[in-house]
Amino acid sequence: MEEFIDKLHPMTAEKEIYLIRHAESHANVGVKTADPAGVRLTKQGHQQAVRLAENFEHKPDLIITSPYIRTLQTAQPLLKKYPSVQHEQWPVYEFTYLCPKRCDNTTMEQRIPWATEYWQKCDPHYQDGDGSESFGLFVKRATKTLEKLHQIEHKRIVIFSHMLFISSLNWLKQKAPNYAMTPEAMLDFREYLFENSVGNCQIIYYQL
Repeated sequence: MEEFIDKLHPMTAEKEIYLIRHAESHANVGVKTADPAGVRLTKQGHQQAVRLAENFEHKPDLIITSPYIRTLQTAQPLLKKYPSVQHEQWPVYEFTYLCPKRCDNTTMEQRIPWATEYWQKCDPHYQDGDGSESFGLFVKRATKTLEKLHQIEHKRIVIFSHMLFISSLNWLKQKAPNYAMTPEAMLDFREYLFENSVGNCQIIYYQL
């Protein structure tokens, strides 16, 4: 299982958290997509999910997924392996900072200029249109997730989520627990993303 895991702040603690990015999706390989929530796994993505479950050695107390199909598909082999484990959906879905309507039926490559423009604005309160989320709201959602993880009683928790959301949890935990929502904070997060990518089915492990 070591091939999957990056350890973040290993220490003696009460809770083990496994953050897992979904397996390879159609968007990841350049296919045009529509609704962000409806993007599905590729054939290789399904194989990655099976291999991840096969190599997962410790029975969780709780398995969390986002409402997006690609996290549910990635979690399915692990849910099948541990059918008695509680499964919950939390709002750990991806950061949709571009308006889904204008991104309809486009590829990741086609969206690069729009994404570049968004991050260059560096406005944590800007929303691109209906269905999009400001950076400030996104970080607030991640902060609430960390707070909830501290509060629940489960000891070993697996979370199937998305690259930007996982990165936000790691960023908040490591670098920015008390950040004001400023352009400087947004820029710092963007720089963190460049330095700390999260691959498909990669596990980030830490303890609370």
